[in-house]
Amino acid sequence: MNDNIVSTFELGDVLATRCGNTLTGVFVPGSKIAISAYRHVKWNSRDAPTETAGQDPVLIYLAQETTLFEEPVLRSLLAESNVTFATLQELGLKASRAEYLRVSLAYRSLVRACLERLDHAKKTPEVQSDEDRLQRISETIIVFYAAECLWHLFEILYMQQNQHVVPQLLDWARFYAPQIEDRATDFFLMEAGASENDDYWDVLKSLVMVGALDVTRAILVQNRKASQPAFKAAELILTSMPVYQEGVPLKKFHSQWEHWHVDAERKIQANTFGSEPELEELLQLVTGNNEKWDAGIQESSEWYEFLPGYLLYTKPTCKPFELKIAAANWLNRWTLLHPDRQLNNMDRMISQLMEHDLRLFIYDTQKINDTHWLTTHLIDLIYHSGELKGYFEQNNIDLPALRHSMIYEYGSYLMSTRSLWQLGVDYLDCCKQEGKAAMELLLPRIPLRSDRHALKLMSVARQRGLVDVEQEICKVLSRQSFDDRRYGSALEWAIRSKDVLLVTGIADFILKNYSKTGNMLCPDVIVSIGSRMFISPRLVFLSKYFEFYKLYRKRDFLSAVELLVNLLDSKITPDYFWPSLLIDTVPLLESNDPKIFSKETVAILHHLETELVPIIERNTDKLGNKNAESVLKDYRVENVDEILNIMRLACARNLARALVIENTHSIYN
Repeated sequence: MNDNIVSTFELGDVLATRCGNTLTGVFVPGSKIAISAYRHVKWNSRDAPTETAGQDPVLIYLAQETTLFEEPVLRSLLAESNVTFATLQELGLKASRAEYLRVSLAYRSLVRACLERLDHAKKTPEVQSDEDRLQRISETIIVFYAAECLWHLFEILYMQQNQHVVPQLLDWARFYAPQIEDRATDFFLMEAGASENDDYWDVLKSLVMVGALDVTRAILVQNRKASQPAFKAAELILTSMPVYQEGVPLKKFHSQWEHWHVDAERKIQANTFGSEPELEELLQLVTGNNEKWDAGIQESSEWYEFLPGYLLYTKPTCKPFELKIAAANWLNRWTLLHPDRQLNNMDRMISQLMEHDLRLFIYDTQKINDTHWLTTHLIDLIYHSGELKGYFEQNNIDLPALRHSMIYEYGSYLMSTRSLWQLGVDYLDCCKQEGKAAMELLLPRIPLRSDRHALKLMSVARQRGLVDVEQEICKVLSRQSFDDRRYGSALEWAIRSKDVLLVTGIADFILKNYSKTGNMLCPDVIVSIGSRMFISPRLVFLSKYFEFYKLYRKRDFLSAVELLVNLLDSKITPDYFWPSLLIDTVPLLESNDPKIFSKETVAILHHLETELVPIIERNTDKLGNKNAESVLKDYRVENVDEILNIMRLACARNLARALVIENTHSIYN
């Protein structure tokens, strides 16, 4: 099957099907589903309502992603594992095996602590009263319990590099099947009275089968019959059983173990324990009696539950490569004794680890509902430690590419989750160009909760040279601020975005608002624009006009006139602002003490006739006289005609006064 082909699936909606439509969906990147309607339509098909239109209710499908990490307790796991992940990246590829093992233990301890917090949260009244959350936490506990169990087994078989794995497997099996030892604790507390319980011998048999001989012996010592010869002999057998210690020569240990085994079987066959059949059965399990073990296997709930115990009594020095055959034989044996039981995913994965089928194991870990947390971190640890490099090469698996793919997917998932995006950045940073491209796509999609949040996003983008992302975030903030009527903030973010159209649009809004109301919006922002005004001609006009506005308010009329005339000559005045700009000259033109000389007055009159009048005519032809007046309107006058009359009259008066004064000065000079 081609991986590039995305499967399409149908949604069975009765109404849609009856009307000839089919709702179809397809998975798209970002954990989303695109839903669309399909109907077989040709070029000559008639678009008309169906016969049942309006008769039946229409169903609206709301597809919402659910994830385990919505639970707050799990977010701490993600944050802490992110720190451990970063530590591993710093170690690189040349650290010692002990350092990689410490990283592995750190990951497992995080999961164990998380499971304890989840178990505590599950028992709280607020969770008990919330069925949905209770179910979610219960499912989460199952998922991460399995993750810890699998990671622990992987660590034993592939990270610790033990020559003899039975002691570690015993601890592993007993840790993940604590119910047997929990019951044994009850027997300890009951002391001699425990032997009167109906399940006394069943519990002891289970203890033997999980390899807990010390616990079994301690309980037997408390038995009311502990002083009888049969119990004494049993205690001697259990106490004298050889346990392999690292450094002991294998030949010597095997000799001791064979001697013990033969002696124990001889005592059983000599009917030493005939008076206590239950005790005899217990010792038959210790000596590896297949018939008794088969009976015990039939009572087990998991296929791997008693395997380490069986190895303890039959092959105590089992090595990792021998475990492969032993596990396969045991699984076949267990399956034959449980013909109705189907192996679940975890059963198969434990088998794959013991049989050294890591290819299938890695494939199946991706099916665990933990959004690839386990697979990503485990593959990354395998890559750095280099312990299994030969295995991947022999099986033609590109380990670096596999690691890159898993980290990329996991990082992209975190980046697409609102509250986890900062963690995703650290993972995508490991993916070089692909990770940078993913951040460029995903960062702008993160909902902005506040300006502070946006600044954090922009800082991340800036550190990675994602200029387009930084500008896109500024655009979003500008639009949000504009919608909230925070026009100063909107202008500031627009300038930072360097989007000419956006800056021009906001500057236009400010200028139009001024021409209609006489109120200059966000003066503090405008005055601080400085050289940034050159991003847009409209912003240049706004800044310069505001400068004129301030000079006029300060009654610095000569400087104001010079700036106003420059604006008239600048060719950057927007059409809608010509009335307001020209009306600003009226008080200066009508002043008894002329502020505008004849040359400038002629220039103003020229702009009036060559700029404003053509604009009025164009708008009148296009919109009609009444609409043109509403478009070209200033808060200080009623209509456009009034503007023309006032301006022509003011220019004529000022020109007359200016000429008289200028000519008078020239006569005296």
